[in-house]
Amino acid sequence: MMPTRRQIILGAAASALPFGHVRAQSKIKLRVAAHAPYASLHQAVAKAFMENNPGVEIDLDTSQANYDDLAQMILRGAVSGSLPDVAFNGNNRLRIFADRGLAVPVDDLIAADKAAGVDVLPRSVLSIGTLNGKNYGLGFTVSVPVVYYNVDLIRAAGADPSKLPTTWEDILALAAKINDPAAGLLGFFFNYDQLDWFWIALIESQGGRMMSADERRIAFDGPDGLRALQLLKAFGAAGQGQVDMTRNQAMQAFTAGKIGIFVQSSSDVGLYEKQSNGQVTTVVGRFPLLSEKARLPAGGAMSIMFAKDPSTRQAAWDYMKFASGPIGQTIVATQSGYMVANSQVAEDPKRLAPFYAKSPNMKPVIEQLSLLDGWYAYPGANGAKISTVIRDRMRDVVQQRQSPSEALESMSKEVTALLPKG
Repeated sequence: MMPTRRQIILGAAASALPFGHVRAQSKIKLRVAAHAPYASLHQAVAKAFMENNPGVEIDLDTSQANYDDLAQMILRGAVSGSLPDVAFNGNNRLRIFADRGLAVPVDDLIAADKAAGVDVLPRSVLSIGTLNGKNYGLGFTVSVPVVYYNVDLIRAAGADPSKLPTTWEDILALAAKINDPAAGLLGFFFNYDQLDWFWIALIESQGGRMMSADERRIAFDGPDGLRALQLLKAFGAAGQGQVDMTRNQAMQAFTAGKIGIFVQSSSDVGLYEKQSNGQVTTVVGRFPLLSEKARLPAGGAMSIMFAKDPSTRQAAWDYMKFASGPIGQTIVATQSGYMVANSQVAEDPKRLAPFYAKSPNMKPVIEQLSLLDGWYAYPGANGAKISTVIRDRMRDVVQQRQSPSEALESMSKEVTALLPKG
């Protein structure tokens, strides 16, 4: 019998290792920032932490729409003196804060835990927050690019949901059968409105890279970049070019049964099932690969330390460990479509292994874990601007406003201009 979400969380709580409960005469107020789409997930983690740590009050800010906006809020906070103590931001944003000296290393806290005999979190959690030999945070969630299919619409198009297409050509052929503007149906939508994550996926699925090994020049300005943009042009021609939607608008359309095939992050599996209220049956397929050397960027979020005061740092560290530990990771698994970052929790038969075994739409995620590469972050201070440039050029091609070659030329020039000189 499949355990309920409550049973899973209670089981995790019962078996959770001590994560250094904070004891204080007065409550410590901990400022935590995360982005809006997963506000309920972070609220659940904060509530569970405060129940286990009554000496700490979590002041949670989920006002920012996406990782990029959250990063900009943090940078503004550095100027105004209002940095959060902990922020959960995209795995590719650590470099922005570390290079500016805003993120605070946690190596001393890790060492103190080891000296005190506290069980250290697994490498799958620790490695995500490491940059240039220092650790600034902990892995929280992992996601991969996948393809969502509306079962009813693909059946109506004569396809078998148990035999999903594996190439872009076959996916687009199926989308063409679904696409029906008169009925308000869009056959296909590729999410380009998520920073540059899906651009990286298109490049790395060909075995390509964002920059040269020495990071002195971009590496996507050749055949890999052109092929990626040619695919985007085909996506637009297949129906997506009929309407320009944001990520959130496309999510709403998919859960309303108006999109047949949707290329999006695996993090939204649970969200779609919840928002569709059982009206749309979804099956998830793998992101098509174009090379034997293909890789895929690891999406998701990590917790990053910004607190500097010793007492606040300890509370912040306890919160970060809690979020990446058994209880926090169980909440992640049961309340989102994210794959947990903690491999021990995921593989433990007493924790989440049975849960994942009973979740068929997570199978493509698990199958692609071996292909995951880091979510590349560009050197220098202009990472967010570079992501915006790439997203805008992708939109131009999808909307048929620029040809692939024109967009690649302009994208390459704009990105190069934003990279550090010398």
